[in-house]
Amino acid sequence: MPEFTNRQPYGKIAVLGFVALFTSCKSSEPEESPPNPVAANSAPLIALTPTEYNNSIRDLLGLPNNGNEWPAPPAAAARISPTEGMRAGLFGSQAAETPPWPWSFPKELGVDHFEGMADGQVASAYQLEEVQKAANHFAAYTLVSPLFFVCTDWNNLDGEAKKNCGWQSVERFAQRAWRRPIKEDERERLKNFWTSNWNAGDAEEAIALTVSGVLQSPAFLFRVEFGQQQQQAGNALPLSDWEMANRLSYFLWDSIPDVTLFAAAARGELSTKEQIRAQATRLLNDDRARKTVVRFHEQWLEADQIRGMSPARRVFGPVFGISPEPPLDTTGDGVWPAILGPIRYSLEAELRYFIENIVFDGPGTLTALLTDNSGFMSSSTEPLYGPNAKRVSDETITVPIDLIIFSQGAKQTLNLYPATFPANERSGVLTHPGILAMGAYTVHPAPIIRGKHLLERIACQYFGLPPPGAEAEIPPDTESVAATNRVRTEEATKPPSCNSCHQHLNPPGFAFEHYDAMGKLRAEDNGQPVDASGNFNLWSGETFEFQNAVELTAQLARSTQVRDCYSLRWTRYATGIYLDDKHPEVQRLQASFRENDQIKDLLIAITTSDLFRYRNSGGSQ
Repeated sequence: MPEFTNRQPYGKIAVLGFVALFTSCKSSEPEESPPNPVAANSAPLIALTPTEYNNSIRDLLGLPNNGNEWPAPPAAAARISPTEGMRAGLFGSQAAETPPWPWSFPKELGVDHFEGMADGQVASAYQLEEVQKAANHFAAYTLVSPLFFVCTDWNNLDGEAKKNCGWQSVERFAQRAWRRPIKEDERERLKNFWTSNWNAGDAEEAIALTVSGVLQSPAFLFRVEFGQQQQQAGNALPLSDWEMANRLSYFLWDSIPDVTLFAAAARGELSTKEQIRAQATRLLNDDRARKTVVRFHEQWLEADQIRGMSPARRVFGPVFGISPEPPLDTTGDGVWPAILGPIRYSLEAELRYFIENIVFDGPGTLTALLTDNSGFMSSSTEPLYGPNAKRVSDETITVPIDLIIFSQGAKQTLNLYPATFPANERSGVLTHPGILAMGAYTVHPAPIIRGKHLLERIACQYFGLPPPGAEAEIPPDTESVAATNRVRTEEATKPPSCNSCHQHLNPPGFAFEHYDAMGKLRAEDNGQPVDASGNFNLWSGETFEFQNAVELTAQLARSTQVRDCYSLRWTRYATGIYLDDKHPEVQRLQASFRENDQIKDLLIAITTSDLFRYRNSGGSQ
């Protein structure tokens, strides 16, 4: 393990953990398994994602989930942590006043648009710099954390009493941050590092600098799973109880294990399927699982693109009560952005709460995600849903948002309220305006993009890059057109060199032609009735025939290929490995999900599978 320093970069080390209970730690024999459990190849290590890092910091410090509610930083922060300007990222840009938490890290490269995948984590100089700045920043907050000190009134202690309490507090913090018992050589080096900082003369800085070293150590930044070498079965190594505690917690909570999970690991009670199933069920019933499950679906749908929607004011301005063209002077330049900003945030939040409500408070099935006609809307998005949308409750959800208005950062709030939509107008996530707006240009919908998104994200049916020059053949995105959007797209993709792919891509995209570039329902396009009918086959041989998107989504919800794709994505996400769909354990999970598409049942089944409980010591995936 590297020496501690407040500049320690990323590196490699074993899986980490908590140890307030380490004195009772023991190994138990794993539940009897087949002679050769079917494990997947394991990554040598997986770094904490930006989400996991920030959640871990929050839970280590015991501070609120809203960064604006954090206490004022201690005086030591000004001496060791970055200023707000330094926290602002590249070129010092920031949307508004920066709260102390979460930290803004660069996005992972990802694999198939998912973070936390071993092959998609590539360190950069910028990332390493942010790791150091974040560690110094958060380390100072231990001085105002309700969980950090093991004694009371640390500031008023003197001499050895203060030093001893400081060390015991640092040691306990490291045990929690590393998420496993500390080894004796690690304890010795950590104590030497603490003593060196203490002897420098400033007690608060000694705490903060030592904790900064803990937060920059590989033991905090990475999860590594060695498995239990002495219990190897074929190529499969069962994970230790501490490793299993980490796997469960980061899979279902995106954060460190809680006291209950640490205690189970210390007692050797995370070895059998029954023990793991009980803990997974408990974690899923905790509110922390809600955000984690929603985060998976946001990545599944590539919902981060919602904030990039840019419909044209000249077409959609009147829908929101403003003229198509701004004044000739600059007085109206910020009007459309001021309307569009809350719409983007609202659509993002509406999708998030729809997913959460379906999975945790509603039917809980993939079928419901793809077909349910309930949802949420706000005053900003109400025009998109039309007069037939019905508010069903006086309850509201308040969502804080940060905006740039006239080049200045501003804070606002959105009020979302639950609603239902006519069953012949909206049907699940694919007819959500935010998802539809992602598949559109500034004026017209983009059926090719919508069809490709559906086939790849929902059915795992991938297409290569278009041939050079293909973009030049896209119909012009202008108001003055001679035919419907569908007809112009069909004409542009008619040549044989295009049609080999577009005979698959176009039909599922045309199913959504009843929705314009902002996801608003429409009956006509360019003065002519919309034609959203079509048919296509999936590679599995399944055939779909439909008159509109509502009919198509109902068929997708019953599709074997769609259900297999969804369960495959969850299995990859849970393990951080890009598993092959021919893997026997993947196929076993898929077969079960075809019969029962309860999402929480799928997640529990994954945690008790060989893929989750074992790592492969070598051999084929």
